[in-house]
Amino acid sequence: MLIRRIAVRNFRKLLHGAEIDELKPGLTVIVGDNEEGKSTLLKALQSAFFDRYKLTGDAANDMKPFGSEVRPEVEVDFDVGQTSYRLKKGFLQSSSALLESDGDRWKNDSAEDRLRDILGFSPPGRGAAKEEHRGLSGLLWVEQGKAFAELDLNQDTRNALHEAIEGEVGQVTGGERGRKLLEAVQKNYDEYYTKKAGREKEVLKKARAAVESLTDEFESLENELKQYDDKVDTLENLKNILARYESEDRLAQAQTDMQKAQNAARELEAVDAQIDTAGARLKEAKTTFEFAQAALQTRKDKVKRLQEVETEAEPVTRNVENLEEKHRLATEERDRAEDRLRVTSAALENAKSNRIAAERERKRAEIAVSLEELDDRIQRARAIQTETARDRETAAGIPIDKATLATLHEKDRELENKRAALEAVATTLDFSPSDDQSVNVDGQTWDVGKQRRVTEKTTLELEGFGSLVITPGGEDIRARRAAVEELQRSLDADLQRVGYDSIETAETAWSGKNALQIRIEQAQARLDEIVPE
Repeated sequence: MLIRRIAVRNFRKLLHGAEIDELKPGLTVIVGDNEEGKSTLLKALQSAFFDRYKLTGDAANDMKPFGSEVRPEVEVDFDVGQTSYRLKKGFLQSSSALLESDGDRWKNDSAEDRLRDILGFSPPGRGAAKEEHRGLSGLLWVEQGKAFAELDLNQDTRNALHEAIEGEVGQVTGGERGRKLLEAVQKNYDEYYTKKAGREKEVLKKARAAVESLTDEFESLENELKQYDDKVDTLENLKNILARYESEDRLAQAQTDMQKAQNAARELEAVDAQIDTAGARLKEAKTTFEFAQAALQTRKDKVKRLQEVETEAEPVTRNVENLEEKHRLATEERDRAEDRLRVTSAALENAKSNRIAAERERKRAEIAVSLEELDDRIQRARAIQTETARDRETAAGIPIDKATLATLHEKDRELENKRAALEAVATTLDFSPSDDQSVNVDGQTWDVGKQRRVTEKTTLELEGFGSLVITPGGEDIRARRAAVEELQRSLDADLQRVGYDSIETAETAWSGKNALQIRIEQAQARLDEIVPE
């Protein structure tokens, strides 16, 4: 970016405006005495780029000149690449933003969005823009007194910076430059850390302590500088006001007016105090009156209610007298009923004793029947348990299981496939001698009228001719036959291990074991039905 022009009006101490024009590429130095507005000019430039034009609150009020309600305005002409832009922003009253470039115009929110895209920063949600909102350009924005402060970046800026650093590091770490860089890093590391434990050396501890001390001192000085700047701003504004009064010969009159205003203010404060006191007393009197009215109304309500109760009590009193007579008569009747009850209770006790005895006899009979039925159920359950135990023992004696049977079948299928492969490469011999010569195969006479399939190396002895050696398939068929024989031995070993001579007998045993398991489950179901308790 190249800044061409800056114009500021009504911004802090720059009440009467300031403009710097015809800025050229390269280094630009702005020179001036203390408190002439150099930092204010840079603050205005920062606000134009990064602060929202709708900014409110203390951050916006800080832009106004002291004691004035004018509208702060900033204009900036700048180039990005080959494109020129002009930015105009006005804050507080009738706030606005305008960005122009080669006939294109963006206003207000559109101007803010376009500016954000050009400069690549993230605007704050609320309040003034901080360091983390300035994007990568914020890395080059060094304010007074913050040259050694830590960077405060948001996530978007961190990501962009990481990508740039990763690309640069990827170029640096390759080849000789990378080796020298690693050597320099190792040298610096050895200077400040021990080689074995990696602990900090004394020189690093002292440097860290010095940094912390200087940081504390810097923060203290920075606070003092800020307080000083605030006082200078206030003093500058007062000087401007004083200068205006002195230039117009109105200082004496202003002092007189100020004295009158102060006296009037004191009188007004006294009157306000009297009004406040009177208001408090009036409020207290109103509260007392309201309580008195409420108490009086409550007393009237109680008197009225008492009269109503006395009126209602007359028939109630008569009813009480009638009820007392009825109570006396009822008491006499109760005494007579209690005498009859005592006689009836004695009869009931006898009847109850007889009923309890009969109930006990009935329960004894029911228990006897239940015991007989329970004994029968227990006998049947024991018979089922005995049968189930035999089935379990028989099933446990069958060594075959589902996994083993599956393995046997797998090997049997593989054996059949290998035999078929061996048979596929066998050689068929059909020998028909022209005379009565005999033929021996490995020492045994061959019936020459029949075909013979040869799957391994075979020697034919031809009478009157000599011998003929036949090797079907060459060496390959030997490997196939060896594989068949090895698989057959493995299958026979598995069958022998479980105690069966063939897969068929193993399958029969497995079926019997399954049948026993089904019988065991059925027996358990009958047990649950016969004696669930």
